[in-house]
Amino acid sequence: MNKFLIVIILISTIFSQSFKDLTERPTYNPIKIEKPIIFDGAVDNQEWSKAQIATNFNGSGTFQGQPSDLRTEARLFYDEKNIYVGFIAYVDKEDLRYSITKRDNLDEKDDRVWINIDAFDDEALTYGIGVSAGGVQIDGRATYGFDKSLDLIYESKVSVYNDRYEAELIIPFSSLRYSLSPIQTWRIDFGRGFTLSDELTRYVYWTSRIDGIECQTCQLAFLKDIKPPRQQRGDFEFIPSVVAGQSNDFISNTSNSSDEASLFMKFPVSSIDLLEIALNPDFSQIESDDIQNDVNTVNALYFQEKRPFFSQGAELFQFSPQRGYINLFYSRTINDPSIAAKYTGKIGQTSYGIISARDESSPLLLPFEENSTVVTLGKSTSNIIRAKRMIGGNGGSVGAILTNRIFDNAGDMTTAGLDFHLHPGSNIHITLHGTASIHNESDNFEYIYDQSTNDYPSTFDDGKYTKTFDGEKITGNALGFAINYRDRTDDYGVVLRLRSPGFRTSNGFEKNNSTKWLKAGRGKTVYYENHPKLLKTNYNIETVYKTNYTGVIKKQELSLSTSSDFKNGDFFKLSGEVEKENFRGIQFDNLYEFEFGYRNQINSSLKVYNELQSRKIIVRNLDNPRSSGFYQVKSYVEYRISDKSNFGVGVSYQKAEDFYDGVLLNARINNSFNSKLTLRTKIQYSDFSNSWFVEPMITYQPNAFSALYFGVNDLLRTEDGVISNLTESKRQIFIKFQYLI
Repeated sequence: MNKFLIVIILISTIFSQSFKDLTERPTYNPIKIEKPIIFDGAVDNQEWSKAQIATNFNGSGTFQGQPSDLRTEARLFYDEKNIYVGFIAYVDKEDLRYSITKRDNLDEKDDRVWINIDAFDDEALTYGIGVSAGGVQIDGRATYGFDKSLDLIYESKVSVYNDRYEAELIIPFSSLRYSLSPIQTWRIDFGRGFTLSDELTRYVYWTSRIDGIECQTCQLAFLKDIKPPRQQRGDFEFIPSVVAGQSNDFISNTSNSSDEASLFMKFPVSSIDLLEIALNPDFSQIESDDIQNDVNTVNALYFQEKRPFFSQGAELFQFSPQRGYINLFYSRTINDPSIAAKYTGKIGQTSYGIISARDESSPLLLPFEENSTVVTLGKSTSNIIRAKRMIGGNGGSVGAILTNRIFDNAGDMTTAGLDFHLHPGSNIHITLHGTASIHNESDNFEYIYDQSTNDYPSTFDDGKYTKTFDGEKITGNALGFAINYRDRTDDYGVVLRLRSPGFRTSNGFEKNNSTKWLKAGRGKTVYYENHPKLLKTNYNIETVYKTNYTGVIKKQELSLSTSSDFKNGDFFKLSGEVEKENFRGIQFDNLYEFEFGYRNQINSSLKVYNELQSRKIIVRNLDNPRSSGFYQVKSYVEYRISDKSNFGVGVSYQKAEDFYDGVLLNARINNSFNSKLTLRTKIQYSDFSNSWFVEPMITYQPNAFSALYFGVNDLLRTEDGVISNLTESKRQIFIKFQYLI
């Protein structure tokens, strides 16, 4: 371990440099108008000529600071109800890239324009609201990356001409959250994304964007002296929905049908506070999860949240382990509620939120030192309380969270935590997160640890507790800490996560405890100005050191990686790793991993990615774990048939010598009749479960909260090969309709 750290320190001193952002941010002076604009998708008319023009956009990322290759102009008005944003995006019509697809599903190379809005000037929430040249809306949270799970109501129109396209946005103030002050200063920015003939996508902004600056809002422009309407308690917004389905199990020769109605209500208490209530909500997500290989997995699998109820205010409840946090809230622990409610709001610089739900079927994640399991405990009541105050003026924050879940006749669990995130300047980020948990088990033996089918001990924490639910009171604590530095060319940092043997989360996702885990890393990015083929190259070195709470060294790991972006749109990566691990008391030395990947942008329509892995792994699910050579080959092809149709096919072959081998296939076929009506077919195959999964679905979505879904999912089993003796196992036909009133 000491050798690993010395290597990183030496490389850090070679590459280190200082970087600060001293760029002055511009000011946009909005004009308040008396009547709405003529909403026709045309911006170069008399009424728009009165507005200030934001132009001279500059590149970001790889093209940071470079003047935009294409000219863009943005304008803004507002009145008592709406914000009006107009864009003129210059490009020759024959070079314009766009696709016709459903909202939030743009091709990465589509030309699009957008506005970013931070109405509180504190980085707690930055909206991203835009539209593509094809008229497809895209919205979400714009922070580090872009989170598309947040949906907003707004209108957009686009007109395409020979040398440009023009776009108008009408954003209701009622769709945004902002303070109650009569005169306010917001932070905004205008942006555009486009792809040139070199197949490289540029993202350009009105303000200068500097990679690595810790305060993202600090890089936005000022929207001075805006006088938004003071919203009073509004009317309820109702989103009733009906879900119906027919299921057939051809193995057991059974079938059943279901139909349920649910109601989702939104009540804006003010422009800051929002109450949401869901009665008998359909919390089944429309988009199915991708198949994963769990043959050699001893821990619970993590799936992303895709259910709309949790999108509003989600930024308040997020905890990223990569940034040092302990993950205390995983919304998918609220599984099948009969009623759920959420209240989010803000007082000054302090945001707060409360989530309560009565769940009919409650999954509980039980973490242990080397494995985890999910136990279903029937009905429960969950309550989550969260508060977060922005401090320091640079996106720093201090927060607290309390989660409690009471299981009917099956005990209860409480978790509490305090978190602290600071940006002291000079591109340094500091995170500290302390938590504690109490699990009061019932003595009803809802979970009985079966020693005969497990090779792990039946007790933990030096025999203090049993894994079986037998009425014990189990307490634990956890600590997360991270400090890192990053700018455009350099990043380095340390992450420390300590989780005691008794630590559990009532509504979170921590799949292991009894762990002391330390990671240190160093990265370097080199940009090329005059290289004939290369745009940039990334280098990274990282080490991991992990022990348990009795002092046994569980893992030592050192990894090196590099990747390069080419001027023709291709991408290359190479990584290597050496590792030592102690698993179930057996020491495994000389573990390694080698990975090579290459993405080839053949033309504007066809992209191919191939990856090869060679590893020496631990086969963990054996009575006596052993090491084995492991090989994996991945290939993915994406082809754009037209502006309205595309498909992607991915195939992965995995083999652990003498233990298992198999193929995973994932294919998607998309066709859009227009931006509101789409057909998507998803096809998956797994050699490990000998199954095919086919799911065609038609979606009609006139706005963010009104939609009609009709689909079929079919599970088919095979015996000896991919399609040999193929038989239908299960089939489900479903329809869902929801409408915003």
